[in-house]
Amino acid sequence: MENRCSSSQPSGVRLLALLQGQWKEILRREESNAFLMHLYGTGTHWVAFERSACQLSRLCTEAKIVPMRLSGFPFPVVMATFSQAQSEHFIHDLPKVEEGNDRLSFKMPVLTNREYGIWHDRRTEYLSKYDVNKN
Repeated sequence: MENRCSSSQPSGVRLLALLQGQWKEILRREESNAFLMHLYGTGTHWVAFERSACQLSRLCTEAKIVPMRLSGFPFPVVMATFSQAQSEHFIHDLPKVEEGNDRLSFKMPVLTNREYGIWHDRRTEYLSKYDVNKN
């Protein structure tokens, strides 16, 4: 799978730009997402958030899972990431439903709220346990 972005910025810089510019839209898209996996290109890597990250982690056990806090968002967010080189092994056969500039969406098996909730709680447990904002 080829990442179509021609930017020469490093993946980390592009990830920060994605989060700063689109995090509300991304999380809104994931809020009721039950059967799609949305991937965002950041140069040499692809990233997925929340429900898409859960779908990705099921599909690619090598994906790195990164729980995080976003400024202005009250709950922990989970991101999954993998390299373009890894993508050739597990994404090429998936049914693509949408393609945009540095974004791909694939149809996936239905993800129930219960399955997602358990997965998310396990990934964010330590963030809640050590939350510096709690009294």
